[in-house]
Amino acid sequence: MTRPSASRPRVIAHRGSSARHADNSWPAFKAALDEKADAIECDVQVTRDGELVIRHDLEVGGRMIADISFAELRKTEPGIPCLSELLEWAGGASIDLLVELKDPAAAEAVARMIDDMRPRNQITVGGFHGPALARVKGAVPSIATSLMVGSVVSIDDLITLARAYRADGLHPCWEARAPRPHLLLDAAAVARLHATKLQVTLWHEEREPELEKLVELGVDAICTNTPDVLRRIIDRRLGVNTAA
Repeated sequence: MTRPSASRPRVIAHRGSSARHADNSWPAFKAALDEKADAIECDVQVTRDGELVIRHDLEVGGRMIADISFAELRKTEPGIPCLSELLEWAGGASIDLLVELKDPAAAEAVARMIDDMRPRNQITVGGFHGPALARVKGAVPSIATSLMVGSVVSIDDLITLARAYRADGLHPCWEARAPRPHLLLDAAAVARLHATKLQVTLWHEEREPELEKLVELGVDAICTNTPDVLRRIIDRRLGVNTAA
């Protein structure tokens, strides 16, 4: 994803506009577009018969998604999006995607689908599983990847992890790691990551005071369940008249 100015991080809708709509659903994705998100974060995993589906939880009805067919899943959840459908829709809507690998086994298939469809928008593949992201890079080196990190570690460790898995960016997911998680990073730390050519996306956050502080850090993107709130904060800082 293209790096913004320090005062204008990109707005990533976490599973769509998921505070008001079912996450990873078409209503959530379409609302994110209406709320002027720059990108949508979504979760992808693979069914027993190889269909790449957009879903966060690994189980449905006590069974793993990986152990059931796509036809069975669609009977239970008729509206569940497929990755191919979302890629096509997002390309037409000119909104970027951050595709999180929930199932590491889907890494190469996700990379091949993105490469085959060649969407007109920017697609970044993210995930907590570093080796899976490395396999995405191995399959299609041109695909941007972002390593998600749940544990709070040093900046040196973040850089080491990103290099180990050939990631283009880092996505600390630290929203629940402190009462005021914005204090876990500072602008100097972000500048160090930028100096190593790493994109920086921050955890999903909905509290407005925290969002205000995160915007000040000069990161590339912020993930949120409330993209309209974050857009309003950024526009206010830039003096944009959102009522116009």
